[in-house]
Amino acid sequence: MNFTHRLHKLLPLILISISILFSNSAKADEGMWLISLIGKNIETMQRMGLKLSEEDIYSINKSSLKDAVVSLDDGGCSAEIISPKGLILTNHHCGVGDIQFHSTPEQNLLRDGFWAKSIQEELPVPGKTALILLRVEDVTKQILSKVDTTDADSAIVEMINTAILEYQTQVEIQEKGVHALVVPMFNYNQYYLFVYHRFTDVRLVGAPPAAIGNFGGDVDNWHWPRHTGDFCLFRIYSGPDGLPADYSKKNVPYKPKHHFPISLSGVNEGDFTMIIGYPGTTYRYASSAQAIHARDFVAPWVNTVWGEFIGTIKDEMKNDAKIKVNYTDMHDMLVNFWQKDTWQAESMFQFNVVERLKAREDSLVSWANKNSTFPQFFTNATPAIDSYYSLIQRNGYEELFRSLSALSSWPVSIGNNISSSYNLFVELTNEKPSRRRIRKETKALNKELPEIFDDFFPQLDSKLYSIALKSVINYLPDSTEYPVLKKIQMLENREAYIPFVVDAFYQNSCFSSQERMREFIRKPNIDTLLADPIFYLHLTAENLMAEIQSRISPMNPTVQRAHYALTKGILQMEKDELHYPDANSTMRLTYGKVIGYRPADGVYYRPLTYAEGILEKEDNSVDVFNLPPKLKELLLKKDFGGYASDGKLPVCFLTDNDITNGNSGSGVLNAKGELIGVAFDGNNEAMACDYMYEPDYQRTIIADIRYVLFVIDKFAGASNLIQEMTIAEIDY
Repeated sequence: MNFTHRLHKLLPLILISISILFSNSAKADEGMWLISLIGKNIETMQRMGLKLSEEDIYSINKSSLKDAVVSLDDGGCSAEIISPKGLILTNHHCGVGDIQFHSTPEQNLLRDGFWAKSIQEELPVPGKTALILLRVEDVTKQILSKVDTTDADSAIVEMINTAILEYQTQVEIQEKGVHALVVPMFNYNQYYLFVYHRFTDVRLVGAPPAAIGNFGGDVDNWHWPRHTGDFCLFRIYSGPDGLPADYSKKNVPYKPKHHFPISLSGVNEGDFTMIIGYPGTTYRYASSAQAIHARDFVAPWVNTVWGEFIGTIKDEMKNDAKIKVNYTDMHDMLVNFWQKDTWQAESMFQFNVVERLKAREDSLVSWANKNSTFPQFFTNATPAIDSYYSLIQRNGYEELFRSLSALSSWPVSIGNNISSSYNLFVELTNEKPSRRRIRKETKALNKELPEIFDDFFPQLDSKLYSIALKSVINYLPDSTEYPVLKKIQMLENREAYIPFVVDAFYQNSCFSSQERMREFIRKPNIDTLLADPIFYLHLTAENLMAEIQSRISPMNPTVQRAHYALTKGILQMEKDELHYPDANSTMRLTYGKVIGYRPADGVYYRPLTYAEGILEKEDNSVDVFNLPPKLKELLLKKDFGGYASDGKLPVCFLTDNDITNGNSGSGVLNAKGELIGVAFDGNNEAMACDYMYEPDYQRTIIADIRYVLFVIDKFAGASNLIQEMTIAEIDY
C-alpha cells in the first residue's frame, strides 16, 4: 500500500504510566528465545498446550525439531525441511531473486510459476546457501578469558573480535567440514558458538506464479486480512557422503535427521503455536537516543528517497517487460523496507517507545546509584550513546552515507559495472604497470561484458542515479572540497538540473555502454578512467564514505561499550526476570497462539481467511489482484481436494508469535511439532515491534499449509512433491 502519513495521538498519561510499569516484564507470548535454552520456557509452553519435551525440540544426541530448520542465504530468510529428501519450504518473496534469475520475458517464471516434475528438472541457484544447525555452546568464558577488560575501549573491542575469529577458526580446523560462528548476545555480554553444516548446492523445485505468491503485492503488504500464497520450494543437495558439497551432477538429495510432518487438521482460535526460524535484528535493549534516530532521522530519509526510487522503478516496469522481470526483486525489497521503516516511526509515536525507553534508562540510573559499587559504569552509558547520535545527526552523516551507498552500490547499478573493472584499475595505477597482467585483466573483462550489460538498463539506472545524487547534494556540507560535487551544489535550481547532468554523464561514460566499455578495454589507460564522469563520481563517493567512516569510527568502540554497559545494567536490575537476547540471525523459538485482534474501536479481525476472499479481492485493473484463470476456476467450482475445512479452503491465519525480519519462511508448528503454516508477514498496526512487543496488536501473518498444498496439488498438479511429504493423521 502506498505510504499515507497518519499522525497518531499520544496515549493518555495514565496509559503511559501503566505501559512503563510493565514494559520490562516479558509477556507469556513475548520473546525470540535461543533454541538451545528453550528448557527455561518449557513448562510455560506445556501449560499453554505443547505436547513435546525439551529434547524433542533441541537435542544434539538424537533427532529433534532443530534439525528441520534452515537458514537460507546465511541469514536472509528461514525455511523448513518437509520431506526425507531434503525438500524445503520457504516464502515466495525469499526466493523471488532466484526465480527472477531463471526468468526471461519469453519464459517468465515469475509470471507463470515453475514446478519440477522430477529431480532432473530442478534448477541450480548459484550462490544460494542453506545452514543446518548442529549444536550451540555458551563460550562466554572462553572468549572473555582472552580480553583485558581494564584496557581502553578500542583495545577491548579489538581483543574480542580477535578472540572470536580465533575460536571459530579453531573449531573449523578440529571439526572438518563444519561452519562455525561465535555470536555475541546481549550487546557483547554473552557469547555463543553455533556450529553448522553449510550447504552450497540448493536448487529451485517449485514456485507459484506471482499472482499467487505475491497476491496483493505492496497494497496488502503488512496488512490483514491476507490471501497470499507466499511460498516456494527448494531442495538441498549433498555429496554422496551426506556432507555439504559444491554443485555437482553427482550430488544427491540431502537426507535430514528430521523433517516436519504436515498437519491437515487446521487451526482454531486459541490453539498453541510455535515458530522456529532465524529472526534478523531487533533492538529490545536499545537506548532512547537510538530509537529517536530511527524514528526522526532514518525514517524520513527512507520515506523520501526510497519512495522516489520505488515510484521510478514502477513507472519503468510498466513500459518494459524485461525491466519488470529484472527489477522485481529490487522493487519488492525497496517497498518492503520503505513501508516498514516509515510505519515503524508512526508506531513508535503511537506506543510511546522513546518515552518508555527513557523511563527504563532513568530507572537504571536510580538502581545503579543505590545498588552498584561502581554506578558510573552504568550511568555513563546513556550520555555516551547520546553523544554518538548527536554527532551523526548534527552532521547529517546517516543520510549522507545512505545516499552515497545508494549512488555507488544499490539500487543504482552502474557501480557494479565499475567494480567489475577493479583489478584492471589497480593494475593501471601501479607505479610500474604490468602489460601482461593488463592483457589478462582486459581479456577476462571482455569475456564478462555480455553478462554485465545483460541486466543493465541505462535509461532506468540514470534516473535512480539522479535521485541518489540529489540526496547526496542535499546533505553535503557547504564546506565540501570535492570539485564535481561542489559545482553541482552551486547550481541554481539544482534539483531540476541534476537529471540533465546525470543524463549527460551516462551518455559519455564507458561504464554505461557495452560498446564504449569494449572500446576502453581495447586501449586501457588511467587518463581515460579519470576523465570518465561516472567513474570520477564513483571514486568521489567512495572517498567521501571513507571520510565519514573515519570521523565516526573513533567513537564506535566507546558506543559499543556503552551499549554493553546499558544492557548489562538492565539484566542486573531485572535479574529475577527471564530475558532473551536481541535477534541476530541465530535460531530462535517463539511461542504463542492463534488469535485475532482489534485494530480500532468497533473493529475485530478474525484470525483466519478463506479462498472466498481471493475472489472478493480480484480486480483485473490492478496488477497485484489479477488471478490465474486456473486458480479462479478451481475456487469457483470449490474444487478444493482434501484441503478444505467445512467446505471452505483456508488461506491464511494469525498468531501472536513474536517474530521479525529474517523469520520470513519460518515453519509454524502445532503443539505436536507438525507443520501448519509458513510465516510471511507482520501487521502494520504494530510496526514498532523491533523495539517493543505489543501483545494486543502484534500479529504474525501465516500462509495456511492447506492452501500451500492445494496450490501444489490441485493448481500445479505437482503430485510428485506431495508424495514426498509426510502427512500426519487428522485430529478430529
